[in-house]
Amino acid sequence: MSGVLVLGHRGFLGRVVREDLRAHGQDVQTVEGQRLEDLSAAQWDEALSRVQVVVNAAGRTQGTLAELTRDNVLVLASLLDAAARRGVRVIHLASAAEYGRSPQGQASCEDDPPAPRSPYGAAKLAGTILLEEAVRTERVNALGLRLTNPVGPGLGAGTLPGRAARLFLQAVDDGRAAVHFGPLGAERDFISISEIARAIRHFLPGGAGEATQGLLNLGSGQARPVRAIVAILAEQVGYRGLIHEDIAPSPRSGDVPCQLADLTRLNAAGFAPDPEIRGALQALLTSCALPHPLPGI
Repeated sequence: MSGVLVLGHRGFLGRVVREDLRAHGQDVQTVEGQRLEDLSAAQWDEALSRVQVVVNAAGRTQGTLAELTRDNVLVLASLLDAAARRGVRVIHLASAAEYGRSPQGQASCEDDPPAPRSPYGAAKLAGTILLEEAVRTERVNALGLRLTNPVGPGLGAGTLPGRAARLFLQAVDDGRAAVHFGPLGAERDFISISEIARAIRHFLPGGAGEATQGLLNLGSGQARPVRAIVAILAEQVGYRGLIHEDIAPSPRSGDVPCQLADLTRLNAAGFAPDPEIRGALQALLTSCALPHPLPGI
């Protein structure tokens, strides 16, 4: 029994994680033909019976409160119960949206009081609390990786980089002289999705961080102006028109002026992420330009 079960393997994060693990020789398992929220306890046990570890990349970023709770909390709760029964390690992809905002110029630490600013952040936080409690009571061998802002191929249009990539590609095709965004003055901690996949390998059984449990931030450790990310995308696609900041901000993150992850615990666990993201932004543009774009989150 040495496989890795990847949940959410068709989504933005899960697809890249699945492909990366297979490329590095892992026996990757997936759940096919059934929705995770519909699995019985016996079906969860069967899914976990052939693996050492589960990577949970499943979840929902938008929807009703009931949908967000079901996909971000209840599915994880069922997974943790099954992992406790089967003795399987869990690596769960949490979200920096659980923090809310970082004080200007300061990084958010794992022990900081969370204050999510959206239903999505609140639902992800509820899942993280369940995971931490399962670890505290020694019911489950589990690690939560609290991701900042992943960037890479297939990133959805509901994110700022995903929307910007699509707008610039369309503007170049149409010869458009201007594109429009909301305010771009916020700062965000962006990380390449390939670095997230590399971190997961670090924490697998047999990896250098296999004994690490609890909650770790996973970001680049750098707060980049969103305006700079937009400028890089415009440069990469060859867009030379005007960029206006004259529409309403994002309802999901528009009131969070700064987001930055403290990486002290991550580094202590032996992992130092590469903060470079130009390659990830170029891969995003390439995926958006495909005749049938890769699915988003």
